Amino acid sequence: MAINLNGVGTQPSLTTKNERVSKDEANASSNASTSSVDSKETLAEDTVQLSSVAQSLQSKGSDSESSAIDMDKVEQIKQAIAAGEYKIDTEKLAGNMMSMDALFS
Repeated sequence: MAINLNGVGTQPSLTTKNERVSKDEANASSNASTSSVDSKETLAEDTVQLSSVAQSLQSKGSDSESSAIDMDKVEQIKQAIAAGEYKIDTEKLAGNMMSMDALFS
């Protein structure tokens, strides 16, 4: 039983630099002609369709995001930062960071 694998076990042919350059130029010119798009051709557009589950998750996410933000508190914090009066409880911040770190350990 003979198995013929093209190029396996054969010595590569030796080519000169001029031969390689001419082959590269020929390949470049053929690639340039095939890569250009004819003006009459139209390219297909990519489309995305969300499943019903994804659509429901998207609508739930937008509803909860808008109701979860207390804009009055945001404005108070912005004003305190602008006035230089916003104080950060570093111990509380460190504790929260440690509890978040514990979630990923």
